[in-house]
Amino acid sequence: MYQTNLNEAEIFAALLDELYDNIKSEQIRIAENIRSDLAKQEAAVRDEKLLARSMLYDARLEMLKDNLGKGEQLLEGAADAFELTGENLYYYHFFRGLLLYRQNRLKEAIVEFERAEAFLSEQIDYREVSDFYYKLANTYYYKKMTVFSVLNAEKAIEAALQYKQELQLAKCRLLQGLNYLEMADFQNAEGMFLAALDHDAADSELQLPLYIQHNLGVLYFRQNKLVKALDHFKKSMQYKHPEYYMKSLYYVTECCFLLGNKCDAKKYFAEGFAWSKEQDDDAYKWMFAMLYKQYMDKDSFEGVWQEGIKYFQSVQDEQNVRYYSDRLAKYYQENQDYENALMYSLLTLK
Repeated sequence: MYQTNLNEAEIFAALLDELYDNIKSEQIRIAENIRSDLAKQEAAVRDEKLLARSMLYDARLEMLKDNLGKGEQLLEGAADAFELTGENLYYYHFFRGLLLYRQNRLKEAIVEFERAEAFLSEQIDYREVSDFYYKLANTYYYKKMTVFSVLNAEKAIEAALQYKQELQLAKCRLLQGLNYLEMADFQNAEGMFLAALDHDAADSELQLPLYIQHNLGVLYFRQNKLVKALDHFKKSMQYKHPEYYMKSLYYVTECCFLLGNKCDAKKYFAEGFAWSKEQDDDAYKWMFAMLYKQYMDKDSFEGVWQEGIKYFQSVQDEQNVRYYSDRLAKYYQENQDYENALMYSLLTLK
């Protein structure tokens, strides 16, 4: 039987390692170039473990590029074409977990991560440990199982520290900061965010500082430190990230209203509301409309907020249902309307 030349196999394996490193650091363009080099050599490779791994890595790369359907096809194609063992079984279950996470099937994702963890001890590549526990912790975070997220994020941080994975460490500290923010432990959250900001992430396509700046803004906003919050939200906006620009712009608008700077607040409101209409983004239409009513048209404030919450319920946007229901409940509590206060408080628990 024809065997792959040892040198060819070694070169192919080395390229696979390089590909995976760049996938994990989300360097998409570099990863695609390496993938092209691998494709030129693949026909000469007969080692099924290497070929299976190549296909599995392809699946994760496609998921990273938001091609979830193609990623799933490659993942299941690898399982059908090859007998997966050891490390490759780990990658299969881990990547399935990532796919399910991206599909918002969080409970199923955690099950796949647990299956992958059973094979993690077979991983001779230490670089994998932090990435695995980071992804598991991230899934628990969005599942609102904060305690489990904290525990797994700590494992991820320990591994990243041990093996001097600087970018990975910054990502883990950002996540841990979000966990502490969720728990209203503002001091530890601030420490984690600032530590994450200290790391050099310049070589990554992640633009990690923009996420950190935005969440520092949220941290200070929740503590009513509005000037500091405003500064960090504006720093986040400088990256011009399509999603986070609008998130930060919304907070910038509210900060300006709260600080009494109505001129700037109206300017930012006009920008945000115009964008929401241009993009036909109903969520931001409601968010900016509710913000305007709260500060500039208080006579119709309650009705608009009630309708806005109904909209977020209709699209199953649980985060915004909880956020606006909590604020409306506090408004009714302050105005001694205890029946409505109770009704909207209950919505924050769903």
